[in-house]
Amino acid sequence: MAPAFTELPTEILEAIFLHLDPPSLLSVAQTCRLVKKLTADAPLIWRHFCQTHFKTWDPQHDIGAKFAGPLSDVDWRSIFVRRVRIERETLRLLNKVLESQQDRIRHINEIADFGYDVKEVLLKECACDDEKEDVLARRYYANAILERVQRELAVEVWGELNSGVDVPIEKALAAYDVFTRTGEDVDYETVTRDLDVLAQCVHQQYPEFPTMSARAKASTLASFLREKGFQGVADSSYRALRNSFIGLVLRSETHDSLPLISVAIYCALARRVGLDARPCGFLFHVYCLVYAPKDHTLDGAYKPTSSRALDYMYLDPFRSSDEVLANDLQRTLREMGVPTSQHATFLSDSNTRDMVLRTARNIMNSVQTIRQTEAGLHAIHSTWHSAYPDMDNAFYATIWAMLLLGAHDDAGPPALSVATRRRQYLPYLLEHFQTHYPWDVSLLQQYVIPMFINQPEGQRLLSFVESMRRIDGMAKRPVRRGAGSSEKVVFRVGQLFRHTRYHYEGVITGWDAVCDAGEEWIHNMGVDRLPGGRVQPFYHVLVCDKSVRYVAAENITPCAPGTEPSAALLGLAGRHFKRWEAAQGAFVSNVRDEYPDD
Repeated sequence: MAPAFTELPTEILEAIFLHLDPPSLLSVAQTCRLVKKLTADAPLIWRHFCQTHFKTWDPQHDIGAKFAGPLSDVDWRSIFVRRVRIERETLRLLNKVLESQQDRIRHINEIADFGYDVKEVLLKECACDDEKEDVLARRYYANAILERVQRELAVEVWGELNSGVDVPIEKALAAYDVFTRTGEDVDYETVTRDLDVLAQCVHQQYPEFPTMSARAKASTLASFLREKGFQGVADSSYRALRNSFIGLVLRSETHDSLPLISVAIYCALARRVGLDARPCGFLFHVYCLVYAPKDHTLDGAYKPTSSRALDYMYLDPFRSSDEVLANDLQRTLREMGVPTSQHATFLSDSNTRDMVLRTARNIMNSVQTIRQTEAGLHAIHSTWHSAYPDMDNAFYATIWAMLLLGAHDDAGPPALSVATRRRQYLPYLLEHFQTHYPWDVSLLQQYVIPMFINQPEGQRLLSFVESMRRIDGMAKRPVRRGAGSSEKVVFRVGQLFRHTRYHYEGVITGWDAVCDAGEEWIHNMGVDRLPGGRVQPFYHVLVCDKSVRYVAAENITPCAPGTEPSAALLGLAGRHFKRWEAAQGAFVSNVRDEYPDD
């Protein structure tokens, strides 16, 4: 008689069961008690499933420590089952988001409450098949929700930094990547791994590195980075937006970066290989300050002292691996007219918060440079589609960073000064919030309103948030076509057009039988000077440059049959439409609860 399968050694049985997927495992577990013990009841199996089925975990799990710890300390089956349930619930809620405008913001925030555990399932939906009936809407909202999740992760890091937590410089700066970009390799762990790999390369390439003097380490590390391609950036592309994102710089082939990012990478790598390096916020540039260990010189000589001051040197890893002399920096400051009494401010090491704020200003400058270039071309453009990272996301990130970190002054200004600074950032944040990110309402409530709770803006913000939630929970009032003034409404939701006067590309997302704007807008836009005036139909439109506009019927020129929408418009259309229907030459509406006849 052939031996029973269960008579095989336990180690072999476990190795076999590790090759099963969860449904198969649960099926085979029903065959006998021994198999059930080795499968459905075995922590080893469920830990394996957690490791192989999911790559991304919300920080609350502290999954790295769990994987490294004793097997019996964790209920791996419960963790796996919870992740599966989260993914199913995410898909259910996403379908709710796509089905109706009612409660859309609430459902998005319910998904966001699951944190980073939803990243993988949302990325799959972002890459859904072209044949999906709601392909544009599914991709748009899956990405929008993932961006919403990641924005909260970034805001949490800056909040910790503001409260005095010692956040590593690479993580504080990587928050801009996490806030602005989505993708499988966009997270804090990726930045950490990339730097860890570089640190391993240093030790492999220079086995004698631990025994070097601080001066030799500093020069060797700078040379190593330059050999790896970290050589700053050419003047011609200095203001490129991507140069301010540490995650992008680490992953790009050329590693183009601004001086601040070059220094941040150097300092983060130095910490990993046993070198004390800190950023130095010089005037119009960032250098690196390298310190010798206490009681030692930069050249490694033992020099005991009761002083807390450390021997130090300057480096500019953006430009070279050579030491920068302090006298040269002082002379530069004198030539710039900086009083000697202020030299220490520009020659001392800077804290991480200052570097985050300086990065915010660099990003703002890059965005403004791009927009000024576009404005000089006297036309509406869709360059946002080819720009990376996204300019609106990047600018929105800087507003959040400045609001959370930039309202304070280490010199200790009066409270009124802090409030005044915050008021300066608030209108920009609300403008972006209303135009592009209305599902950030929970972030507004959690992080922004408390800053203004004892000020007039606080109550107005609370009322605004409550109004948004109330409107989100209401069914849209149907706008019907039929007899009367709506008979003049010729164009339909989903119709592709060119503006008669300005020639930009857009799509109709709604309509009014007559102009429904306020008197101030009507006056400012000169509506009454139009041939059709205010009594003609007006259309809500989405434009290829991301703007939302209100256009008179006489300025709508339908695109010719066979015209395809641009890639830029296709990337935006999912907010209102399910898909592009080439046979009809129009987008298929996803707002029929509001415009049932279109």
